[in-house]
Amino acid sequence: LSTFMSWKADLTAIDDIATIPVHMLRELYGYWLAKKGDRKMPTRSDIVPTDISEILSRVLLLDVEYNPLRFKHRLIGTDVVKMMGRDYTGVYMDEISKTSSTLKRFNWLLKSKEPYYTTSRLDWLGREFQNYHVLCMPLGNEQGQIDMLLCGIEPF
Repeated sequence: LSTFMSWKADLTAIDDIATIPVHMLRELYGYWLAKKGDRKMPTRSDIVPTDISEILSRVLLLDVEYNPLRFKHRLIGTDVVKMMGRDYTGVYMDEISKTSSTLKRFNWLLKSKEPYYTTSRLDWLGREFQNYHVLCMPLGNEQGQIDMLLCGIEPF
């Protein structure tokens, strides 16, 4: 595992599925790997929600928009909505918080084009009491540009 300390939370780039400590996130990562095949990342059309129906309640999909760079919540699983305290579907991350460490992690993912795992708190939502594990993976177009993020979240 490669760990980056560029902000408060440790960010771990994944190079071995066994190093992800949460079973549900390992399952999601294995699915992403299978869909990716020999490519750098799978496309959004490769992801079939019914394939991951057992964990869909803990999944987020975010659109990536460029010029300006923004992240918009496209799908938020029901367990994630409960954890966040509100359904943010259709809302941009920067409308919720402009200083979130999550935005910094998303920017790292866009530059590296690599999935990451970390633990964090929902402090950017005023829910500091809520801790979570998160795995975030890129989805891209045929040209290799990331256009969506697929994230799995497990509260603890």
